[in-house]
Formats: sequence, structure tokens, C-alpha cells
Amino acid sequence: MKNKNSSSTPRDNFPTRTFEDQVHDDQRKYSRYVCDSRAIPQEIDGLKPVQRRILWAMWNSDARNRYTKTVKVAGLAMGYHPHGDKSIQDALSQMAQNFTFANNVPLVSGEGTFGDVLDPSAIASPRYTEVKLSDFVKDLGFFESLPDIDYVKNYDETEEEPIHFVGKVPVVLLNNIQGIATGFRCFIPAHKLSDIIDSQIAYLKTGKPKKLTPWYKDYKGEIKLYTNDNGSQIMTTTFAFTREEGTIYLTGAPMNWNREKVVTLLDDILERKDSWLKEYVDYSSQTFRIELVPKKGEEPNDAQIMELLSKENNETLAYNVITHEGKLRNHSPEEIIKRFCDFRKTHLIRRFKRLAGLEKEKIERNSELIRFIKERWNEKVTGIKSKKEFEEKLQKAKFVYYEWLTTIPVYRMTLDEVEKCEEAIVEAKTKYTEYTSLAKEDKKLTAFMNVELEELKKKWDPQ
Repeated sequence: MKNKNSSSTPRDNFPTRTFEDQVHDDQRKYSRYVCDSRAIPQEIDGLKPVQRRILWAMWNSDARNRYTKTVKVAGLAMGYHPHGDKSIQDALSQMAQNFTFANNVPLVSGEGTFGDVLDPSAIASPRYTEVKLSDFVKDLGFFESLPDIDYVKNYDETEEEPIHFVGKVPVVLLNNIQGIATGFRCFIPAHKLSDIIDSQIAYLKTGKPKKLTPWYKDYKGEIKLYTNDNGSQIMTTTFAFTREEGTIYLTGAPMNWNREKVVTLLDDILERKDSWLKEYVDYSSQTFRIELVPKKGEEPNDAQIMELLSKENNETLAYNVITHEGKLRNHSPEEIIKRFCDFRKTHLIRRFKRLAGLEKEKIERNSELIRFIKERWNEKVTGIKSKKEFEEKLQKAKFVYYEWLTTIPVYRMTLDEVEKCEEAIVEAKTKYTEYTSLAKEDKKLTAFMNVELEELKKKWDPQ
């Protein structure tokens, strides 16, 4: 029965927003969700959420230091990543790949079959492979940063996970990154570690980073960059060959060219019978090594060889990243270097302030313990009825760490303990001064960062 007292009409209950506006708003929100949660890397640690959660799960498990079944690590990462075990297993296997066009320096160390440049998809089942954190990711400083970064609750709000790690170099430029989101994509090529570090050091010293060009480990072909008519930057990769005692070998193929695709090309060339190539012999094993046998009387020069192997792979570069402010932006490699170095400075200042605070507390605690011993408070305790009363008396006597002092065992109430405390105070004062100056003086902080970078370069990519 209709309520006659109601002044509203059915039309008053209709949404005031048009269907088109609602769809557009939902689409924008979903597009941004896919960018943030799956497809686009974070500019500071260079990781997509699934990769960050994998490293976080490994750090908090046996996989920190020893090889662990890939399927087990994927199960642990599911506690943070709600998108299924298959996506985690695929991401984990790709993080362990150690060949051309995969990772210049893997963050995960793998045992087992994780594919190769001849067939990147030839990855063994995760129940047969094992992984652990690589030594490089530890030297990178990701896990040194843990006390000084921010955390959020995981998807079911039972645990916390980092919003990003902070390493010594922008990993977003180190290893090849591809991602397709809704309305956005990213293709960030790999760069040489030493080149990245040199660019950082140049920026820290002069305010101007060195220009970076793509580089792939063990790649023997040519990398060419050009700008197309639309203003997009294109990266081209080519075939590579070498001559060994008069014999021609194909030793490299463009990006996304596996052995099957290369062999198909060579078969097509032979079928046409219009070139100098008579036949080929495939000696490839993990890397390309295919002998190119010329027809009798033919001695092709370098230009003729490259004309035969003229196929290339073109990729449109898109340096889309999620910034530390939470925005989706496209930055050049040099701009990423600048922003990373500036952010790392603020991060290190936060770290050194925390460490200085710890040293200050150490000084204060040891000073109070010395006073506690010299004033013979251990002898006064026999006349006190309860621990609470003891704490109240210490508090009244202007002790700050009174709760801690009541737990000190009697055997530490000696002159030897006083000497140890005095030595600890001297050491803590030295560290306090060091950390305070690093937090306040940009020149010293910059020098500290340069030393860190030089040490990382010397160990992992000496030139």
C-alpha cells in the first residue's frame, strides 16, 4: 500500500549521476588499481607488488639463506598477494632467470631449470626448482632499510608488508621490466649496473646525471635507439655473428627471438635459395651458436651477413612508474636517477636520526647504571617492600630508566661494570657524533652514498 503521507516521487530515488559518468569513473578506478597492484613498478625499489611480496616472504622464511622449494615460497607469498599461486610462481621463476634479456643481476638465486635465451619459457615445475634470496639483493641494501620504511596491512589485515624497499641503486633501471595495465603500459629496458652507479655518482657530485643507454648482459648484437614520427622512443635489437678461423657463427638474436623462431627464419632463407647460405649447423646449448655455411665459392662480407640476418625486434620504450608520492608518471632514466638519489638522501637522514637516537639512549642508560652502582642502590633494595616501591624511589631520584634498572642482576654491581659502561659511553658518543653529522651535513651524507656505490660497483660490476 502506497504511503499517502510521503512527499517523494519515484523519480526522486533515481541516481543523479549519469550511467556514462559512473562507468567512466569505475573504469578510471579499475585502471589505476591494475597499475598500482599488478602491472607498473615502483620507482624506488623497481618492483611490482607481487615481486616485493615474494622478497618479503623470502626474507621472513628459510629462503633468506638457503634454497627452498619454489612452490613453498609461492605459498608463503600468498599470505600477502591475493591473486593466486600461479601468478606468484611465474613471477618468482622470472626473478630467478639469469640470461640475456631476462635479468642483468637477478634478485633471486635459483637451482633447477629456469629457461635460457634459447627458450625462456622452458621453466621446470615449481615443485622441482628451488630459490633463495641472491647475495646481490642483500648487498643492495633492501633489508638494511626495513626499520626506516613505512608499512601497510596485508589484504586480510593479519600482517604488515612494506610499501617499498630502499636499495642503493634504482633497480627499476637495472633489469628489463614489462607490464600491461588498463590504459597504460611500461617497457623499461635493462641498463648496466656500473653505468647506473656512475650516473648516480655524477649527479651526487655535480647535480647532473650521466646519460644512460640500454644494456643487456651477454648480448652480442646491436642496440639502436631512435624516435619515431609520434615522438615515441624505439629500441631495436639485431642479430649478432662472429668469425672463428674463417667459420661464421650466429651468436645472438634479437629480443623475443627464441631458437625455434631463429631456425624457422634460416629454413625460410634456405628454401628461397637466393642467398649465399648453403646450410646451417646448430650447436646451440643455453646460448646461440649456429654455424652458417656459405655456398661453394661464396665469401660473404660483414654487410652481406647482416643483410641476410636483417630481421630486428622493435620495442616502444615507456618509462611509466609509480612514484613514491603514489602518482603514475613517465620519467626519463636520468630523471629517475635524480629522484632516486634525492629520495635515498631523505631515507638515510631518517635512518641516521634513528641510529643517533639509539646511541644517545645507550649513553643515557650506561650513565644511569654508573650512577646506580656508585650510589649503592643495590644495598638499599633490602629495605624496600616491593618492586613498585623501588621504581618509585628511583623515579623520585630522577632516574629515567628506572624500570630497566630494577632488572639489573646483582653480579653487575661492580667497578668492572662501571669501566665497561664508561667504555661503552665513549664508543656511543663517537657513533652519535658520526650519525648526527651524517643526518645534518649534506656533504658528508653525499660522500657516504658515494662510498656505498663504489663498493657495490667494485664487487658486482667492476669495469
